[in-house]
Amino acid sequence: MEVTFWGTRGSIPVSGPRYAEFGGNTPCLQISLESTTDTVILDSGSGIRELGIRLVQTRAAHSRVIHLFLTHAHWDHIQGFPFFPPAFMPDFRLHIYCTKDARAVLDRQMSTPFFPVGLDVMGSTKLFHHLLPQEVTTIAEATLRHIPLPHPQESTAFRVDERGKSVVFATDTEHAPDHINETLRDLAEGADVLIYDAQYTSEEYSAGKQGWGHSTFAEAVKLARAARVGKLVLYSHDPAHDDEMLRKIEAAAQEAYPGTVAARDGMKLKL
Repeated sequence: MEVTFWGTRGSIPVSGPRYAEFGGNTPCLQISLESTTDTVILDSGSGIRELGIRLVQTRAAHSRVIHLFLTHAHWDHIQGFPFFPPAFMPDFRLHIYCTKDARAVLDRQMSTPFFPVGLDVMGSTKLFHHLLPQEVTTIAEATLRHIPLPHPQESTAFRVDERGKSVVFATDTEHAPDHINETLRDLAEGADVLIYDAQYTSEEYSAGKQGWGHSTFAEAVKLARAARVGKLVLYSHDPAHDDEMLRKIEAAAQEAYPGTVAARDGMKLKL
């Protein structure tokens, strides 16, 4: 299994020399499985556009079946979908999974007056799957489990397991002030990689960010320890955090949990 980070920024894309190292695309992960050449994607923020271009360029090397899992419907997690080239191509088949009505969400995003063409213009075959509580999705030898996360209008965490390797994607979640999210800890227990929402510093969170639906790198470390994960990846970087700030956050997290990395656009992790 290999994880490729196509978008790592929370809230809104950013650009410019101050963001050159970590990147500015909003959330999108690609999971390359060993047991199939189908493509698994988590979230469709602005990073999915570049991923889509790559999938078209390399179409001979993989199947044209794509499994897209959406954590929730906030803009930064769906805004790239209208610019995802495979969605417009008749030879691609898209399975789209969400605990919400993904068809309605994506159709509304592309409706007038917000977008020039509608969802019906996309030529790919699209199949929408409404994920039920405790439902397990199987793709070849991989299984995907999910749980709800505390976030305005609720988000979703996913765990992908395949051939003894595992990755947990827990972005857009707010921690409780006095205890760890036990359900999330159970989902992440023993995972090789935990990707966690670390949008704020503890100081920023305390200075008026409570209730905004995000967490901190300090809470990420607490969860990683409690779940005994192999590697912690800080994710959903605040748009105000430039490269210098993220390097400081990464260094502080590494002192507390060795091996921690702050996600960068284009980064790959081989499990």
